[in-house]
Amino acid sequence: MKALHSIVAATVLATPLAASAETTVLFNNFLPPPDVTNRNVVQPWLESIATATDGNVMIEQPSASLAPPNELLNTVQQGIADAGFVMVGFLENSNPLLQLTLLPGINTNAEDSSVALWRTYQEHFAEADQLDDVKLLGLITVTPGHIYAMGDAPIEAVGDMANLKTWGLPGVSSRALSSLGAVVTPGPAVRMYEVISGGVVNAFCCVNYPALEAFNVTQFMNSATEIPGGLFAPTFAFFIRQDIWDSLPPEDQEAITNVSGETMARLAAGIDTEYAEARQRFIDSGGQVLEASDSFVADANAAWEPLRAEWIENADAAGIDGTAALAFYREQLEQLAQE
Repeated sequence: MKALHSIVAATVLATPLAASAETTVLFNNFLPPPDVTNRNVVQPWLESIATATDGNVMIEQPSASLAPPNELLNTVQQGIADAGFVMVGFLENSNPLLQLTLLPGINTNAEDSSVALWRTYQEHFAEADQLDDVKLLGLITVTPGHIYAMGDAPIEAVGDMANLKTWGLPGVSSRALSSLGAVVTPGPAVRMYEVISGGVVNAFCCVNYPALEAFNVTQFMNSATEIPGGLFAPTFAFFIRQDIWDSLPPEDQEAITNVSGETMARLAAGIDTEYAEARQRFIDSGGQVLEASDSFVADANAAWEPLRAEWIENADAAGIDGTAALAFYREQLEQLAQE
């Protein structure tokens, strides 16, 4: 067996039939086993690679991530791992194009957003090639999150956000909240329980219902204000180091390609199913879910227009027609909604 890394067996979780593999790829996975994206997308996809290549390419996963979240791409580029994935928000400076689905009010569900983004990448972004030394295999956008109020009064208008102490993820989601008038306390998701349970804020945003349960903060929210397109939807880019990819036989490259891309994006349907179930549990527990009013949506979109304009400007600077790419993404979402 040709192995691209020598890994101590006791520290590695290997998929079945690894002994018969011709090529073993060390895939860095930072998500915990129970994570909804890990269960519905990552593991089924990795298993499909072994099946599609008849066991010629097998995946080994370290028992713990080999790097912090913001270094996951570098980990693969530098050869510490052969393949992996990263939340694209950490690539804001090096890859502005993939920030598209992080914009507020732009997504639908996980499956359609993931498929639409992959099609947009192929149609508009691939030529820019902003991911150095790696081959992009897939893009997954999870079901978007909304705005959650901790007090008795739900958030019914953009004016309710004025000076409201709110937790948000760093980056575009915090900027989206600030543009609505909120006073934002940004921080990583792993710190949200500490901030929310400590009474530092009166509202929070960004993560969706299954993630709210995973981080144990649903207990602190009384209502959710759902905005069409969501406020924020994390997107993950999946990749393999280019030299590893080039070393694979053409038939294995083709097999992996066939189970990646749009095929992989379709796996996100499982995320949407779990989202609906978690949302219903919140309602059943007495939580209030409001759909943002037309005036709320209009005011929010006006406040967010500079964020979208900035993305278009950055795309144009990268040699991509940003207006056309954004329009294409939205057209794909409309088509997918009709399927």
